[in-house]
Amino acid sequence: MVKRWNDHMAGIKYAPRPYEEHITVLERVEYFNHWFYATQQKKGAVAIKLGIGNNKLNRILTLEQLPDEKLLKEMIELCKSTSFERC
Repeated sequence: MVKRWNDHMAGIKYAPRPYEEHITVLERVEYFNHWFYATQQKKGAVAIKLGIGNNKLNRILTLEQLPDEKLLKEMIELCKSTSFERC
């Protein structure tokens, strides 16, 4: 049974929509970060595969900087290319 909740001001019933799950950029970077440390990757090798410098990769892993869309797609593809189920 789906739990519903009421908007008492408008008198409308709402139900959760599980198909509208949106994954944010921060969540994807955290998945990549987890993959990076769980698979014990070398920073230099991953930076070369992504086409970025070691300093930029370090800033992304420490969440000081968020990647752009193109780099984020490359990070997720790299994460999926290995056998790791969280990405």
